[in-house]
Amino acid sequence: MTLRDTTRSVISLVEQTTDRPVIVRADSSLKTLATVTIARRGAPAHVVTYNPSASSPPDYLICFQAGFLLRLFANPPSERFDFAESAEGRRHVIAAVASQPELRKQGLPAAVVQQYGDSLFDGLMTQLRSVPIGLRVDTWIAADLPDLADLQKVYVIRQLQDNQQVLGPAVRRLASSPIYESSVAMNAAFAAYWARAWTQPSFEVPYTVTGASATGRALLRLWDIADADPHHDRSLVDAWASHLGLTGWYQWVPYTP
Repeated sequence: MTLRDTTRSVISLVEQTTDRPVIVRADSSLKTLATVTIARRGAPAHVVTYNPSASSPPDYLICFQAGFLLRLFANPPSERFDFAESAEGRRHVIAAVASQPELRKQGLPAAVVQQYGDSLFDGLMTQLRSVPIGLRVDTWIAADLPDLADLQKVYVIRQLQDNQQVLGPAVRRLASSPIYESSVAMNAAFAAYWARAWTQPSFEVPYTVTGASATGRALLRLWDIADADPHHDRSLVDAWASHLGLTGWYQWVPYTP
């Protein structure tokens, strides 16, 4: 794997900032485009994993994940926190799934309902943690890493297209509120950000049609007024959670290196 000079420089910056090496690896079984495992509890290195099935080079994906590391470690040690689930949030989602009329009609076994609910909860929490802070990272990439502009556009457009798939009637029919509405609202905020950044109002059209654009824009306004310093990332996530009714579904746990 040959990485761009920009990517190697970002990796080096992470290693200098965190005093831990960064391992980059490919994994075709990864369900997302990329993820980062932060070194904690004695782990010797941070691990950035990307899915090589994408036709484009992974440089943007690697730098995007590295951006989360840089924002975490920009805080003093006492202000570094991990985002973690709460049992209350998971129970709420399982109960919502179990009461969903379309699913009840199918008479699914409790174990299947539990698995489906776990999947929805995990996905929603990943969104809540990654979308608002991820937009901060994307803003940094666009401003400071222009060499990645071509790849950023490829992957952002791919993400926009993937996000629209949940707007179909089949998904909506099986969706559980407020999990579905919260997820779509964050997708709408993501679309609103890029519609504004690239002057492409068409990105918001699918959410306007389905009535989700208003909540998405409200989330983006919260993003706009929040201090962009990494120290305020937690309060930004909390603000989104409060607006979506997800307060108490997660917790902030002190980062243990």
